Amino acid sequence: MNKRGFSAIELLTVIVIVGIITAFGIPRIRSAVLRSNVRSAKAAMGTLVAKARAVAVARGCNATMTLSSTDQTVSISVCNVNGTGTEILGGVDSLAARFNVAMRPSTSTLTFDPRGLSTNYATLVVGFSSISSSSVSDSVIVNPLGQVVRQ
Repeated sequence: MNKRGFSAIELLTVIVIVGIITAFGIPRIRSAVLRSNVRSAKAAMGTLVAKARAVAVARGCNATMTLSSTDQTVSISVCNVNGTGTEILGGVDSLAARFNVAMRPSTSTLTFDPRGLSTNYATLVVGFSSISSSSVSDSVIVNPLGQVVRQ
């Protein structure tokens, strides 16, 4: 007898096996995405700190990085190129919205002088945690000299 195709039992077996594999895979993928979001927010914060430090040196004036824990935003204000007034460099960046994380800065401002050094000589710690899962968290540390140290 010549049979073509698959029986219902064979199809059902394959569907059950695929379902079991998927059930184990989806939580791992979700966890990897959450860890990736926190790492990306951490890298973006490091880039913003380096940008603020570099613009302070390049323009020869203080650059202030404002970290808002209520709005979950970061902005860099610096003197205008012509020397009068200040401007927000690159707009206000919402790391929380972009990476779906919560940001907890230890202080609300970080100011760099024209030499690229932090003016308050205090360590800034910015903690990041995933909004979806509190178990995924990390932080960025800016030392008193203004250098980014990742933890």
